Amino acid sequence: GQAYCVRGCDGRYFPAQGTDSESKAQSCKSFCPTSETSLVYGSNIEDATTVNGKSYSDLPNAFRYRNEIVAGCTCNGKDPVGLAQVKVEDDPTLRKGDIVASADGLVIANRSDRRGAALNFSPLPESVKARFRQVPVVAKE
Repeated sequence: GQAYCVRGCDGRYFPAQGTDSESKAQSCKSFCPTSETSLVYGSNIEDATTVNGKSYSDLPNAFRYRNEIVAGCTCNGKDPVGLAQVKVEDDPTLRKGDIVASADGLVIANRSDRRGAALNFSPLPESVKARFRQVPVVAKE
């Protein structure tokens, strides 16, 4: 099933990316470095469980974020809802062929199949770019 990254202090969760449990845990921690996180797996969050079989719903702070903002509970060290900023070149979720909005317009991610290979970007082919002309894209600094 789907892997979810769960913030321990309030139960807030988001999809975890990666090809194996280690890369999913690493991705989870990179997006939420200032809080304790864990992974749960399931077709939806209500049915998700930890690797030890504990249900997300049974975690001490499951769904707590729905009722309150927990002081000091943050992924980015600033506010309770934002994720930590990750430089696009270091984003562990990007895969070869992903389209990224950059300051120079739309680009396509390239990475060789070698483990740990550097990520680079090339301009989006004109035929693909044409499909996105009607979609407003704004790069933020």
